[in-house]
Amino acid sequence: MLAFDFDQGELRRIADEFDASEKDLRNAYSRALRRTAQTMKTRARKGLRTKLHLRTAAELRRRLQGFRFKRGNDMGSVRMWFGLNDMRVSAFKGRASRTATGASFGGQDFPGGFIGSNAKGRPTVKVRAGSRAYPVKEARMPIDDEAQTFIEDEVFGEIEGVFFHYFRAEVRARTIYGVGEQ
Repeated sequence: MLAFDFDQGELRRIADEFDASEKDLRNAYSRALRRTAQTMKTRARKGLRTKLHLRTAAELRRRLQGFRFKRGNDMGSVRMWFGLNDMRVSAFKGRASRTATGASFGGQDFPGGFIGSNAKGRPTVKVRAGSRAYPVKEARMPIDDEAQTFIEDEVFGEIEGVFFHYFRAEVRARTIYGVGEQ
């Protein structure tokens, strides 16, 4: 879980620049926070797909769904959850191959593994779940180290710039154009 604190002085300076009320400030902050979270989620999904060499973003989309906006007495907060547990071999680009000790995929060896078909009929690496012939399951590859490093360095390195871009736009829209008034 990553925590971010935005400069309160900068928030106040932007609010004073547009002569925003406290209500406008709170609403702009909440909306900017939501928009920033959505942008970070999208950037993480697109970047991770490329970085991890995945076939599609569908596998990541399921793992990046957990994002919640919570508004309490303060301005509000966003919690983002990224599922970084091991992924199925068939989610990655590449080809499975037989080795002397089992099978390999993407430079990773699976001793005792063998090549079988997944649900879509693509060749993949299978491993036995126990000591018996069945059950058989698809092998998994770890992504946690590489994905976490990418998310922390590449995606969340620019969160402050993205947030202040959205915050300025929201304050401007609420004060100049009257957006959000009933």
